[in-house]
Amino acid sequence: MSTSITYDLRPIDQTELDAAHKLELACYSVEAAATRESFAFRQQHFPGYFWSAWQNNELIGLSCGVRTDESSCESDAVKSAHSAETGGNHLVILSVAVAPEYRSSGIGTALMRALIEQAQSDRLASIVLMCEQHLIAFYEGLGFEYAAVSASTHGGIEWHEMRRVI
Repeated sequence: MSTSITYDLRPIDQTELDAAHKLELACYSVEAAATRESFAFRQQHFPGYFWSAWQNNELIGLSCGVRTDESSCESDAVKSAHSAETGGNHLVILSVAVAPEYRSSGIGTALMRALIEQAQSDRLASIVLMCEQHLIAFYEGLGFEYAAVSASTHGGIEWHEMRRVI
C-alpha cells in the first residue's frame, strides 16, 4: 500500500460506533475485541480520545482510550473501561485498529499522534498501552518505552506493556 493515500482524521461520532465495532472485530479476535457497549462508553465519556480515519465514507482506522488514575494497564479490569475516571491523570489506550489493506500506510501513526497530542494538551502524566510483541517497535517509534510483559491475559494473548511519560 502506498504511503500517499488520502483520508480524513477526526473524532468519531456516536452514530458511527457500529462501523467502529465492525472494524474492531475485523482486527481483533472476538475474545480480545472491545464490545459495542465499551465503544459507546468510551465515545460518551472520552470523545477527545476516540479518533477515526475515513476514506470515501469508509472507516479504515480507529484509536481510543480512557483517562484513569492507574499508571499501568496490566489489570484486565482496565480493558473493560467502565470504571475509568474522567479526570484521571493517565491515558490508557485500549484500541488501535487499521483495516488490513491499509496497514503500513501511516494511518496507525496518525491515529496515535492524535491521542498523544490530546494527552499533551490535557497535561496528562503518561500514556500506557498493551500490545502484542510484533508491535513493540511501532510504539517505540512513537516515543513509548517497553515496561514489561503484562500480567493481563485479555483475549488469551501475551501482552506487552508500553509507557510514554508526557
